Amino acid sequence: MIKFSLTCSNHHAFEAWFPDSDSFIDQRSRGLVTCPHCNDAAVEKSIMAPNVRGGKRRGETDPAPLPASSQKAPEQTPIPTAKPPETWGPEQVVAARQLLHAVRATVQKTHEDVGDKFAEEARAIHEGKKPDRGIHGKASKEQIGSLLDDGIEILPLPDPKLDS
Repeated sequence: MIKFSLTCSNHHAFEAWFPDSDSFIDQRSRGLVTCPHCNDAAVEKSIMAPNVRGGKRRGETDPAPLPASSQKAPEQTPIPTAKPPETWGPEQVVAARQLLHAVRATVQKTHEDVGDKFAEEARAIHEGKKPDRGIHGKASKEQIGSLLDDGIEILPLPDPKLDS
C-alpha cells in the first residue's frame, strides 16, 4: 500500500491510500478519485516524502507514539482522510464496489493463499518462525480474536460480491 498526498484543482489538500501507483492512475482516469472537500475529480499528486516502515519481529518494542496530528493511517483501502458524504448515490456505490474488487484482486495477486492455515501461518510469521511475506486465507472468529489479542495485525479482505 502507498499513501499519496493529493490536491484538487480548488487547492484542497488530502491524503489517500492505494495498492500501488498504477492503481491511483487507473482510478483517477476513471473518475474514482475525488476531493473529499468539494468532490472535484481534477486531482493531482502533491510533493511528498516516502514513509516506509519495516515489519516488527517478536521481542521488538514499538517506537514512541507520534503526536496525534502525524499518526500514520492504517494500511487498508484507499480512503480520503476527510469525512465521507452523509449519503451515497448509485455512482459512489459502484465506485466503492470497484475499489473493493481492485483491493481484493491486488491482494490475491500479490499475497500467498494459505487457505485454512491462515492463523497458523500469521502467528509463525509474527514469531519469526516463517519468512516475512504477505498472506491471505481463512480463519475462524476464535482464531481471529486470538491473533488480535496477541498483537498480530490482520485485516479482513473485502468481499465486494455482497450486494446489500
